[in-house]
Amino acid sequence: MMQDIKKSVVRDLWPKRDENSHKGQNGRVVIIGGSIDYSGAPILAGLGSLYSGADLVYLYVPECNFECSRSMYPDFIVKKYPGEFLTPRYAAEIIEFAKKKADSLLIGPGLGEREQTQEAILEIVNNLHIPMVLDAEAMMVLKKIDKFPLQQQIVITPHQNEFKHLVDRDIVVSENDPKSSVLLRSVAMDLHINVLLKGHVDYVSSEEGVVETNRTGNAGMTVGGSGDVLAGVVATLLAQGLDGFNAARCAAYYVGVAGDMLKKNKGYHFSASDIAMMLPYALPEV
Repeated sequence: MMQDIKKSVVRDLWPKRDENSHKGQNGRVVIIGGSIDYSGAPILAGLGSLYSGADLVYLYVPECNFECSRSMYPDFIVKKYPGEFLTPRYAAEIIEFAKKKADSLLIGPGLGEREQTQEAILEIVNNLHIPMVLDAEAMMVLKKIDKFPLQQQIVITPHQNEFKHLVDRDIVVSENDPKSSVLLRSVAMDLHINVLLKGHVDYVSSEEGVVETNRTGNAGMTVGGSGDVLAGVVATLLAQGLDGFNAARCAAYYVGVAGDMLKKNKGYHFSASDIAMMLPYALPEV
């Protein structure tokens, strides 16, 4: 029987802010995302990072997304590279920037599925050794890596269909199916990564094979972009010093609480932006 993530555990794990801290000491997150097809995803991830407590949030986006990303919120620091999607040509530039500016990296929201983009992601993952969240298509780069463990903490945030694609098996992970939970543990342990598998019930597996379930949240959170917000929260908690497993389970619980608070006020009629902006009000409930 898997153990549920408990409110008391999340409360104890949650990073405590030093009242004498200065700008940047409570987490610097770099988010690599966006493409000609998907401009909103990195913005939503940035909101998740910002409203869960990161001091500095950098969005690194293609030139075609630059103006909308910069004009959407003055809180973001927005960097750009030429073109309409990420290619290996600009990977080295991004790596050097993140080495100087980031405590954690989130890569994936809105990047798309192009092969050139996958090559760029692979170069970044192989050469940037800071805590990292792989979201959306970025997590598929794990299929191209020859040797594990990687040098950095890794959290991936798939939904069930993305997990099927990653493992090349038509399986739905469920606590009622022991074989599926064994597969989840095996993936996390074999690759030495932490997995936050999103769904009606979230499953969070550590790289040691410990799996816990999260039951906060509701059906309104199927709205597009909610996963981007969640990934941004994980990145903030990594930047603030939590390890991958604890960052993933705290984020799953916390974002679910925000969704449940929205449901009380709006029913199922809320957006991913609403979830992000509810995060500060959800924190006292954690």
